[in-house]
Amino acid sequence: MSEPRQGIRFAAVLNSTRREAGLSYRQLAQASGISHSFLSHVEKGERRAPPAKAILDLADALDADRLTFALAAIADRAGSDIATTMVAALRRGPVGRDLDPTAGGVLIESGPADAETELVHLADHDDAVDELASRLAFVDLQLDAGFMRLGLNAGDDDPIVLLVSAHAGTGSPSDQTEA
Repeated sequence: MSEPRQGIRFAAVLNSTRREAGLSYRQLAQASGISHSFLSHVEKGERRAPPAKAILDLADALDADRLTFALAAIADRAGSDIATTMVAALRRGPVGRDLDPTAGGVLIESGPADAETELVHLADHDDAVDELASRLAFVDLQLDAGFMRLGLNAGDDDPIVLLVSAHAGTGSPSDQTEA
């Protein structure tokens, strides 16, 4: 069984930048002060990105943009947490297009016709968090309103756009309203 993918975006940025620089793991390790073994695991997505100082050291050692490295690491960490939250909401249900998200459940704002079936099926799998994290296209946290909106890549189709309320879970399916 393979390790779960933890750092997909950071791994891709690190790998492509290291290759463009023409450096081996050992050379980058020496230049950055980070073990070559750890770098290998990070590039394979088997470990999360290192702490902030190490991320900046890697960017500097590769003469790369620090912000690009930092944003990729933040996206991976936040993406994993958001995916965990969304899988829990999908499993708790209901999921549909005609829901009041403040009453519980996950509202499908837009996406392919089979989005509801796809999401319910996705949430049933053991690797649901990894799959959802790898498909995140965007996240919009509306903290003042208590909502999280996110988009999931759906193959060749338009993304699936979901809305969940931080206040969800207090209602029941009978509380749902027609949109």
